Amino acid sequence: MPRSINRSRLLKLLVPPALLFGVILAWALSSPVGSSPDDDFHLASIWCAQGEREGLCEGTNSDASREVPSAISSARCYTYLVDQSGACVDLGEGLQRTERVDATGVYPPVFYAFFSAFSTPDVATSVLVMRAINGLIAVALVTTTFWLLPQRLRTAFAVSLAASLVPLGLFLLGSTNPSSWALLSAATLWVTLTASYGSSPRRRWALLGVSLVAATMGAGARADAAAFAVFAVMLAAILGWRRGVRWLAPAATSLVIVVISLLFYLGADQSASVVNGLQNEDPPLTAAQHVSNLLELPSLWVGAIGGWGLGWLDTPMPSVVWVSTTVVMGAAVFLAIRGLRLRRGLATAFAGAALVVVPFVLLAQTNAVVGLQVQPRYILPLLIILLGVSAATARSSEWWAGGRAYLAAALLTVATAVSLHINIRRYTTGLEDAAVDPGADAEWWWSGVASPLTVWIIGSVCAATLLIFLAWQVGRVGETATRTVSLPEERTQGVER
Repeated sequence: MPRSINRSRLLKLLVPPALLFGVILAWALSSPVGSSPDDDFHLASIWCAQGEREGLCEGTNSDASREVPSAISSARCYTYLVDQSGACVDLGEGLQRTERVDATGVYPPVFYAFFSAFSTPDVATSVLVMRAINGLIAVALVTTTFWLLPQRLRTAFAVSLAASLVPLGLFLLGSTNPSSWALLSAATLWVTLTASYGSSPRRRWALLGVSLVAATMGAGARADAAAFAVFAVMLAAILGWRRGVRWLAPAATSLVIVVISLLFYLGADQSASVVNGLQNEDPPLTAAQHVSNLLELPSLWVGAIGGWGLGWLDTPMPSVVWVSTTVVMGAAVFLAIRGLRLRRGLATAFAGAALVVVPFVLLAQTNAVVGLQVQPRYILPLLIILLGVSAATARSSEWWAGGRAYLAAALLTVATAVSLHINIRRYTTGLEDAAVDPGADAEWWWSGVASPLTVWIIGSVCAATLLIFLAWQVGRVGETATRTVSLPEERTQGVER
């Protein structure tokens, strides 16, 4: 009996992370070099993060340009051409000059410096290695966070990720885009800090350690992620602090996170975009355009879950993707606001307000209307935080138990399978001709890996299995809570019951 119990526990510990990595790896393989937004800029910045290196990053007669492998500078050849495959990328030897490189410290340095260690003259292989490592980092951080959390917060954490990462989040986690670390930071920082209030000493220090890692990753990748980290600290204090709870260590760690975030924020030129808006020569918006932006903001929210295209926003998703994900996201919000108490209500209100105010102000400062300049990936971290803090109650498992969780799993499985298929097909042949096999008549694919059809099937099956497993686990926890808790909601260890 003990052996079977240990085997069951071992499977619960190992199988979900393996399934999650399978999904992210399928997305990592689904597109060629340079496929994530502004990827030619980010790849050049990775290759040049350690300064000038022969055959990798060489100087020019201008401080604003560098010579990088031709595969990087030519990676935009298929962008905005939905019928163009990824075969046009020049993977040959030699360097090309580019001015699309972070030569002046526009972005914080940590993301570029970390992945620069894996750069080689073989760009395709290096990019695959970087994407796989990024996926492993995501799996490790998410898995560690999940098992460190008390049971009362695990459902909120799982819901915040499942309801927000399809398809854009999964695409970014399997990419070389710094937005991937911004998402991971937003997803894990608020919940680990919240859980640290009132936890046992050993668990508290482990949670605070994860919080510091998450904050450093986010702030070290994007300046706006540094601002989101400070916001997460505020929300965690609202949700976690109360009289009689050990708060000194969480408060001290929160202060360290704020300092780290401010240092990264002030040290990156990108912070000017957060304050003054993105570069744009258009005239200031009229009053009518401001009103239009306010009414069109939901387009950005839905855009993060399939309403906008993937890649360089040039890979459109079928309606079944964004309708399925929107239904799940809407259900998550409506279930989460059931029985709001003061603390969770305040945190939810602040997170919801940020999801409106941040993109609205950024659009106004940029002199842009919805659909231009400001992208859904900029606000996806805020969406993840909103879904999480609104569901930060032990009752979440009860509310999701039964058919709701399995229906959500089915909808997200469909959305994942369809979006992954479309993304693969867009780069193997272009979207001009549809086919059940995304690799039929392929003009481009990675050398030495499984076929496009195999990658699609494995990624889809891993997603379906993981989502069904989560639905089953939530159901078990919810049924147990329903049987054992018959009293009205009461407060316990930092969040509502």
